[in-house]
Amino acid sequence: MMKFAIIAAGDGSRLAQEGITEPKPLVKVRGERLIDRLIRIFMENNATEIVVICNEQMYDVASHLKMIQDEGLNGLPIPLCFVVKSTQSSMHSFYELCDFLHDEPFILTTVDTIFDEREFHDYVLSFQDKIAHGTAALMGVTDYIDDEKPLYVGVDNVMRINGYYDNAQVDSRFISAGIYGLTASSLDILESCIEKGERRMRNFQRALVAAGLRIEAYPLTKVFDIDHIDDIRKADEGVNNLSSCCKGKTLLIQRAACYSPNSEEKDLAVLQEVGSLLEDATIISEDDFVNRFSTYNQSVSSELVDSVNANCQIISMARSTKTLECLEQLERSGILVLNSSVGVRACQRSNIDKVMRENHLPLPPDEGNDGYWVKRADASTQSKEDVCFCHDCSEVEKIKSTFMQRGITDVVTQAHVKGDVVKFYGVEGTVFFRYYYSGADTETKFGDEERNGKPRYYSFSSSNLQADAERLACLLQTPIYGGDAIVREDGSYVIIDFNDFPSFSRCREEAAKAIVRRMKQKVEASYKTSSNEKCKGDMNSCS
Repeated sequence: MMKFAIIAAGDGSRLAQEGITEPKPLVKVRGERLIDRLIRIFMENNATEIVVICNEQMYDVASHLKMIQDEGLNGLPIPLCFVVKSTQSSMHSFYELCDFLHDEPFILTTVDTIFDEREFHDYVLSFQDKIAHGTAALMGVTDYIDDEKPLYVGVDNVMRINGYYDNAQVDSRFISAGIYGLTASSLDILESCIEKGERRMRNFQRALVAAGLRIEAYPLTKVFDIDHIDDIRKADEGVNNLSSCCKGKTLLIQRAACYSPNSEEKDLAVLQEVGSLLEDATIISEDDFVNRFSTYNQSVSSELVDSVNANCQIISMARSTKTLECLEQLERSGILVLNSSVGVRACQRSNIDKVMRENHLPLPPDEGNDGYWVKRADASTQSKEDVCFCHDCSEVEKIKSTFMQRGITDVVTQAHVKGDVVKFYGVEGTVFFRYYYSGADTETKFGDEERNGKPRYYSFSSSNLQADAERLACLLQTPIYGGDAIVREDGSYVIIDFNDFPSFSRCREEAAKAIVRRMKQKVEASYKTSSNEKCKGDMNSCS
């Protein structure tokens, strides 16, 4: 349950200059008025109250809002309050709504904000979860930049906002989407901005950051503002396409059984959940993919090239050498693959160990007094014998010999670390991150976590763990990831395992949404790159 607010007090002067006679809130996108669309969407997200401000010259808008207040919208009663007042700026409009918003968290938007409704629903759920864990604000952002004066948003590795800029910065690949999830603490800062004579909404956002509040960004694939006639056309097309951003068929590849001990059904379940969110998805096993489309390490078959075209994407759990070679060739031809073949190969333990050392990420020490772990490093764990505990150095050498006898020469040795075993899961770039204590009803493949005993729930910084995990995922080019950490009694932690595409069995629905969101981001980025290249080509041909 949530309050929502709409700023609809602008004069729409640019639209009026281009011949649009209706006030902006009543402009229609795909046959639905902008103000009606927002109210409908907010009601679909369990709005307890919707508050709107329009200016004193918008007689038709005030009349329309009064009708909704009295008669409802589409046959549904609407808990609507509205203010009719002309203001200096959108920030002053927001201020006029404060009396309605003091008692609970709320989401505020501008009236001309067009977004993917399913993404917005996920944003609302994320905001409710975030504020329960101490976040002061969750701001909608987008990397789709089609604005005359965008407000660039600087973020860190865990999507915490660290600045707002009029011009692009190194850490500002996003811009504000005009969607603000706020708590009561923000209203005091708003009042202070008004007292200081500030005039713009962006200065209020800067004040939030300056106040040291935890302000986080939530990425949305594409958001439109309606300022010109051409924006209405773009929005018409955008609303039609937003929810089907991943056009065409999506191929979902299930990991081969040998790479998923005791987890085949869980792997299938998360792919099924992902597939349910896509318009046209097919699940295929890794073995079938290779048998049908690989030509035995020579080249990608013509059948695959024909069936997987430029409007197809692949979401893959695959790990076999043959499959990765096939996927690599598809990627070269322009097919989008998540996780990429490069990322999966980068998740070999020996490489992960190297990357963590080079980037000073928290990993277990080489030596210790509590035993050692010897782990297969040339591939992911496929059997219990691939990860062995040793009581001392002499036992380490014996275990290494057994690995040699099995033909495994690439191993990693880590000192055992006492503490709570924490399993974490994430999708880099989407703010999705969850962690669970092993031994607290978490699932395990081989029971190695039992050596650390039941969790004592030592206090630690989950945001720091998320930042380190996200950084590692970025370095390894593995956006869909999972892993294990040990939290020591003093709150410090080490990452003891990191892998591509876990089964997300404890958070499957949330993870599936994040995976689809990440693929949408990849598709959008690809479209943007293709458009830029086409534009450059057109310019060159004209010069």
